[in-house]
Amino acid sequence: MKKLLLPLILFMITGGFLSGSNHETAEPSATESSIKKAEVEVYYFHRNRRCGPCRTIENLTKKTMETYYTQEMQNGDVVFHIVNVEQDENREVAQKFSVVSTALFMNVKNGTDEKATNLTGFAYRYSRNEDSYLSELKKQIDAALGR
Repeated sequence: MKKLLLPLILFMITGGFLSGSNHETAEPSATESSIKKAEVEVYYFHRNRRCGPCRTIENLTKKTMETYYTQEMQNGDVVFHIVNVEQDENREVAQKFSVVSTALFMNVKNGTDEKATNLTGFAYRYSRNEDSYLSELKKQIDAALGR
């Protein structure tokens, strides 16, 4: 009887420890922990001398950013840059996008990947219709943010 009872007790004790150690905390996998939301950069490029439509593009882009993306700009998910291509300190960024004059670009950074989209044609096409400009630019940025 003792020979049967001892293995049974050992089995129950060992089983209790093993069942208690089954509880694991879920650690994020390498891919889960490395996933970061995309950062969207909107660049409005200009020269020292600007025409009326160029100023309108700047104003409408600024209005879009301030109207729809204030929170995202505060937390760094969206960044808005106004860049004078004629200033020496801006040469590098102008060269990065191959810009020498008025242009509007959206650059999406996702980890080490970057994808630039030239929105200059869009900007000139919609610059005479404020509502369309704001809503269409918002659609572009929302899509880049995965919304």
